[in-house]
Amino acid sequence: MNLNNIASPFSYNLDDYHARYWLINGRGFPDSISDNFSPFLPDQPYGALARIHPYDVANHPLPGAIRYLNVGSEEFPFHPHGQNGLVIGRDGSALANAGGGDLSFEKFAINIGPGQTWDVLFKWFDAENYSNNPNAFPVVIPQVNNQEFGMFYSGSPFLGQKGTLPPGASTLNTCGEYYVISHNHALYQITSWGVNLTGPITYLRVDPPLPNTCTP
Repeated sequence: MNLNNIASPFSYNLDDYHARYWLINGRGFPDSISDNFSPFLPDQPYGALARIHPYDVANHPLPGAIRYLNVGSEEFPFHPHGQNGLVIGRDGSALANAGGGDLSFEKFAINIGPGQTWDVLFKWFDAENYSNNPNAFPVVIPQVNNQEFGMFYSGSPFLGQKGTLPPGASTLNTCGEYYVISHNHALYQITSWGVNLTGPITYLRVDPPLPNTCTP
């Protein structure tokens, strides 16, 4: 069969294309942070929760490596909050000059054009040096019943520790890990048919240094 001889009965105009859903690995938030191969997502097998450990002079695990791939028709400016990434590759090629010199560079928002890939390394540092430091906070911390908690907070501000939560509060935190939100920074694109915070959003999960008792 020669498919070139079959005329399409339909026509289209890309000027009339208006996306209503933007996804990451085929999922919208909060499904994007569910486990790989979650049984309730049989057609979207891969999650988008990246996991790393702290990086310092005494404990320097391999950095996290993320490949951004844009299969859409628009540019997507993606970034994790408060974190630069080291761009080491574009479109499947390492960033190097003709002599093999390193041309990698740090960037905050990764602007991925249609059909492009970006390869980026991530490290997380305790830049403020406040882990396990009782004098880290220059203000009086309110009593627990006067605080507001997110669903990923452990009850303690210190990595690897869990603290007291108000009665009735629940948490998805398993071992005092940190969560850094990462999302498409074209804010109108982090929606699904106009519903906010349902699009290409995920987290960078920072687990305590090894060995630890963290679970997925």
